[in-house]
Amino acid sequence: MLNIYKKRWQSYIDRGELSEEIRPEIVESWHRCEAMKVEHSSGRGTKVSEEESVKSIAKKKELIEVARPIMENVFEMVKNTSYSVVLTDEKGIIIDLIINEDLEERHVLLNFVKGSKWDEKSVGTNAIGTCLAIDKPLQVIGAEHFCEYHHKWTCSAAPIHNNRGEIIGCFDLSGRAEDVQTHTYGIAVSSANCIEKQLMILESFEFLNTTMNSMDEGIMVIEYDLKVIKVNNKLLEIFHMNEEDIYNIDIKKIFEGIDIDNIVLNNKQKMSFSDITISIDNRKIECSLHISPIIINDTVAGVVMLMKEAKQVRKEVSKLAGFNAKYTFDSIITADGRMKQLIDSAMKISKTNCSVLIEGESGTGKELYAQSVHNESLRKNGPFIAINCSAIPKELFESELFGYESGSFTGAVKGGRPGKFELANGGTIFLDEIGEIPLEVQPKLLRVLDNNKVVRIGGTYERSLDVRIISATNRDLIDEVSKGSFRQDLYFRLNVINLKIPPLRKRKNDIIQLARYFLKSLNEESNIRKNFTEEFEEYLLAQEWSGNVRELKNIVQRAYYMSDRDLINTVPHSSVSEVSFREEGKVTVNTAQSLSFKDIEKESIVRALNVNKGNVIKAAEDLRISKATIYRKIKRHSIDLKEIKKLA
Repeated sequence: MLNIYKKRWQSYIDRGELSEEIRPEIVESWHRCEAMKVEHSSGRGTKVSEEESVKSIAKKKELIEVARPIMENVFEMVKNTSYSVVLTDEKGIIIDLIINEDLEERHVLLNFVKGSKWDEKSVGTNAIGTCLAIDKPLQVIGAEHFCEYHHKWTCSAAPIHNNRGEIIGCFDLSGRAEDVQTHTYGIAVSSANCIEKQLMILESFEFLNTTMNSMDEGIMVIEYDLKVIKVNNKLLEIFHMNEEDIYNIDIKKIFEGIDIDNIVLNNKQKMSFSDITISIDNRKIECSLHISPIIINDTVAGVVMLMKEAKQVRKEVSKLAGFNAKYTFDSIITADGRMKQLIDSAMKISKTNCSVLIEGESGTGKELYAQSVHNESLRKNGPFIAINCSAIPKELFESELFGYESGSFTGAVKGGRPGKFELANGGTIFLDEIGEIPLEVQPKLLRVLDNNKVVRIGGTYERSLDVRIISATNRDLIDEVSKGSFRQDLYFRLNVINLKIPPLRKRKNDIIQLARYFLKSLNEESNIRKNFTEEFEEYLLAQEWSGNVRELKNIVQRAYYMSDRDLINTVPHSSVSEVSFREEGKVTVNTAQSLSFKDIEKESIVRALNVNKGNVIKAAEDLRISKATIYRKIKRHSIDLKEIKKLA
């Protein structure tokens, strides 16, 4: 048979004659070799540079590691023959091989060694180069090789693909032509398939690892016998353990109050625990826990546990619940020199963790400063929890601030509830109106501030805190200390840094600037443009502003909504109770009682709609607002258009 192959090859080389017995894939390869001007009397592999060889081997490290055991197994099957086992990359460069010792010299002579390229362009038709060219398994025997140097050889090769179907290499069996066996072709194909499957498993495993390690939750997979078999990096971080130690932990011991045995063995349902304690090496870790059973053939084979530290959960909940600071120092409108110095000082102390006491009259913007300090600090990504101490009933102070455990009192939520200090962990807590805190609660607050730990009502252990304290008051706390209504030690603990905001009457330069700022906001909201007259601004400058910035804002809003013209020149009344609208559109104001600005706006819209017999567009024109704005305000104030049109 080998002689027949030789005659067919010779006829092609000498006369260009092609026997019908030659396989099409061999014929096509010979044609490609001629087109590439491959010398048929040669056939030595092309030795690539040392640099390219090293790069190729490094690039295919994973392929080599997966293929090597398979190559060794195959070599054990053929070691009593002349066959060698070869692995190449997608270019045909040999990156690994196991050589039959009897043929080592011939391998060297042919450059059939690591770092040699065996594509068709280099060595003509051969199983490696041709199978890579056509992307199909192939066996080449004797003179089917284009180059005469290879006529004493037979080789079987199959391409290796990745998960995307791309060729990444080739598996080859090569030996003496007289030892040709059809089963070597099958071995090459099976070996290549096996390598592909191993690579797929490995890639899937790596994908799983990457996915698990990218999650914010800690993941722990436990078998039926309560042995840990898989964890992610976040779980190691939560437990403060390395991977070697985590697989030896006693699952029963680390979970307090949870029947892990029963959950794993008998429960096929998912379970969640919002607030549990894990004990590891005398350390207590608070976390949420979700348990999902792994069910195989209707039997629980293990569980997957998802854990998240309580402080992380609370941080996320705080943000979702709106516990965050929106103002920065850029939000503070001022032209006053003292205010600018105050802002500079506040910015400097923002980077520290020391407690801050903000003093100032009601309406000066104490929370504005508190939020700005938080957003300028290293805690800006943490929660900002604001508490109005004057709004909390005396009997609820302790539970609001420090939380409580399940069953600690009648009406306590099952599972307990964290207090505001726990919710603020990793961020800032703002205690507004701190002077209103009950005297009996003050020692407990002082203990929390001193120890950075909190014990829930009904609890038995201290929970560590990382919270910055900012407090504010419109009272003279020194005076309260002298009266005995405020603890001196608590005052000094809170008053590490003091920010005293001057009242608006003492910074006249800010009055017009702030008023114009409020006016601009109202214009943008209403989509119209109004301006102050000189007379109106003179009026603003002449006031005492006992209510400070808050009062100024209210006056500007009131004047804005009551003005029927683009120029605001009406001095608003101190209180408004009754607004009656005449047909001609004039306004009569009675100041006996108080009417909110919301009511004024609503009455203005209703009046315009009545005058225009329910025509919304004409009413909007009279009010000098857009169609979209008037419809939005009609909806906001629940104005019944149908009723207005019916009465028209």
